[in-house]
Amino acid sequence: MLNLLRSDILASAWLRGRRLAAIVAALALIAALARALAGDPGVVQPIAFNHRKHTQDLQLGCELCHPRVRIGAHPGLPTLETCAMCHQAQQGTSAEAARVTELVTAGGPLVFVKLFRLPPHVYYTHRRHVGIANLECRNCHGDIALTTTPPRRPLVEIRMATCIACHEAQRQSTDCIACHR
Repeated sequence: MLNLLRSDILASAWLRGRRLAAIVAALALIAALARALAGDPGVVQPIAFNHRKHTQDLQLGCELCHPRVRIGAHPGLPTLETCAMCHQAQQGTSAEAARVTELVTAGGPLVFVKLFRLPPHVYYTHRRHVGIANLECRNCHGDIALTTTPPRRPLVEIRMATCIACHEAQRQSTDCIACHR
């Protein structure tokens, strides 16, 4: 009789655990669905930066706004001081050009948001890929230099298969510890 009581208690606890797991899974699904239906706005930048204008029309190099692209793990993002090099006076006739000049003369704030992200276990440096291997930005970032407004999401989804294919084509290591920490 005692064994029967024990098995009923264990079965009841097991069922409660299963019910709790089902409730948690259902809540997670509902939350994900709500985010999808609400429309994730993606990354929103402080100004409508026109990469095409700067890289194609003005022929400015990526290093001007991303000063660590050849020497750092992260390329760096433009600061207010970077924009102030050219935008003390209004450059162009658009409302956005006027806004940039207003931000510069007022002293900011102007803080850009990182668009491309890799999982924390992936070790990647721009120094190694751009500075040493001389890979072009578009290899990983797509045609970001041709955009006229800031994309809200990366133009290219960076996946391990993409990295492996590039490493193989460049005859670089595909050993796990080369990129994963």
